[in-house]
Amino acid sequence: PQLVLMDEPLGALDKQLREHMQLELKEIHRKLGLTFVYVTHDQSEALTMSNRVAVFNDGTIQQIDTASALYETPTNRFVAGFIGDNTVFHGAVRSVDKDQCGVQLNDGANVTGINVNAATVATSVKACIRPERIRVHTDANRPAFNCVPATVNDVIYLGDHLRLRCQAGQTEATVKIALESQTLPQAGESVWLHLPPEHLRVYL
Repeated sequence: PQLVLMDEPLGALDKQLREHMQLELKEIHRKLGLTFVYVTHDQSEALTMSNRVAVFNDGTIQQIDTASALYETPTNRFVAGFIGDNTVFHGAVRSVDKDQCGVQLNDGANVTGINVNAATVATSVKACIRPERIRVHTDANRPAFNCVPATVNDVIYLGDHLRLRCQAGQTEATVKIALESQTLPQAGESVWLHLPPEHLRVYL
């Protein structure tokens, strides 16, 4: 055959066996040189298995791209939320400068990010950022811009990294930090979350 269709073939397997079989299928694909069309609702599986990924919503293709492009540069809010985790801040556009825009968040903080959908001034938007892109700072060493105050609600140990659940005004922010990266915050601690503008993507 020139094409093989697989419709969630690993859905019934446990996590470890599923991950092993993903690698086996990739090796079979490499050896046979055929086109595999692989249907899955598992986002991590889609990123692991594919050279190119098509994200569908209600029967409509939202974006077709490489796995890395889907994760790093999603073209709309649905794709951003469907592929991987995001913290979402709500606000309104206060200024536009080429492909960037300034956003006043609903809690009053001002940030700058990438104006993905060409939002105009006063438009309500959602500013999204991946957990591993957020930087945690104390009051003494925080950058002068794109920072929001937050309180650490919970610290979850996940082996090679910590996952923080923080309350930043009206937003519950999830932050992923490496264990060796810095002084580790504690639950109940007040911190500043830096949202690098090159990683903060603003959607309609």
